Amino acid sequence: MRQALRSRAVRTFAVAQFLLEVQFWFPIWLIYLLDLGFPLATAVLADGVFRIVSVACEFPVGVLADRIGRRRAYLTLAGGAVLTFAAISQVRTVQTLFAAWVLWAVLWALSSGAASAYLYELCLQDELEISPSRAFGLVRAVGSGSVLLSLLAAGYLYKTEPTLPFTVTAGLAAVAFLLALTLPEIAGSRVATTLTSVAADIRAAVADVRVRRAVWLGVLLLLFGWSARILFQPLALELGLSAQVTGWMYAAFAAASVLGGLLAGYVPVPRRRVALTGSFLLVLGTLVAVSQAERLGPFLFLPVMGFGYALGTTVLEVLTNEVTSRRVRALVFGVVASLAGVGIAVARPGLGILSEQRSTGFAAGVWAGVGVVLVLLAVWQIRRIRPEPDVRIPELPSPGYPVVPGRLPGEQPTGGDAEPRDPAGAVGDQGAERADP
Repeated sequence: MRQALRSRAVRTFAVAQFLLEVQFWFPIWLIYLLDLGFPLATAVLADGVFRIVSVACEFPVGVLADRIGRRRAYLTLAGGAVLTFAAISQVRTVQTLFAAWVLWAVLWALSSGAASAYLYELCLQDELEISPSRAFGLVRAVGSGSVLLSLLAAGYLYKTEPTLPFTVTAGLAAVAFLLALTLPEIAGSRVATTLTSVAADIRAAVADVRVRRAVWLGVLLLLFGWSARILFQPLALELGLSAQVTGWMYAAFAAASVLGGLLAGYVPVPRRRVALTGSFLLVLGTLVAVSQAERLGPFLFLPVMGFGYALGTTVLEVLTNEVTSRRVRALVFGVVASLAGVGIAVARPGLGILSEQRSTGFAAGVWAGVGVVLVLLAVWQIRRIRPEPDVRIPELPSPGYPVVPGRLPGEQPTGGDAEPRDPAGAVGDQGAERADP
């Protein structure tokens, strides 16, 4: 991690991510809406609209993020967070509620890949030659620490003033925006776009077996691990935990996630298959354990799940960036979130109903049964990951372009290097994955 911390760009990015990852809203958003006088049905409907819009926006927002430049996409993410949470703090009518939740959904879609792609390319561009694995491990741990602190403070902020969790989140996002202004743009990350060039980039990504494998692994882990989180609150209620103890349960989960992110930064390429397999098995094992011994869940099994999930998602994030062309890098993460989101939209309500009608242990056992199939599918894909560093074929320029030594893969010549290329002739790689409201 010391190597990553030597880079000013990575340090600045990590601080900005700490400010953007806060989740003061997570434990209280439903309580907030109910206290404002909205019926539960209206709040649930707003949540449904949020999910539909976020899934629908993943593809177009991902395409946009890959085209406007990494720094601009990240600034849009931070600025969107300021606007979104300031709007939520002003919700008073049904119209403003749904408008704010739609805005939030678009922001959610942008967050799927904009930050990850920017961090990866910052590591490639940094003169210190930062290891992406170390940088991603650091940022994952920082983000989990931000979640931990904000979850612990959320209740206190809400008691002080109901809108405070949202206004504080907006204020911290504004600071993140100012910090992001000091970050460098990635050379060549703004590209001219036509429908033809976008389609060609997507076809190239789909044709790459490495990209398809990374996408499916990301979908399986996100679907399996994220859906299981719906069981946390029913488990706390079933065990009669107080609000304070429930907060500590979430804090223990977040603390274990910090450790998982840190460890992921030290996973060498030959050990990725072991780490990914272990992460799936840890999530599966903790679900089985919760189904058999619920009382040990909050402070033993759930933290183990958080550790395994953070380890797997961080390793997969680096792997996905490595095998994906820069022209579709943010889009690929959006596709993962979109595909997993469809399954999550079915799985989470189903698990919630099972918890209410039977028990949390029963729901955990059912999801563990589904997880056996998901884990087998994942292991089948993991076995095909190369155990040695994957040598990427750079994004080749058109025949008239010279390849300039030292330029980032896919960076197009500028200035006197060559005449601008017709975007229609662009192709992608040759031969070649948040608590939620």
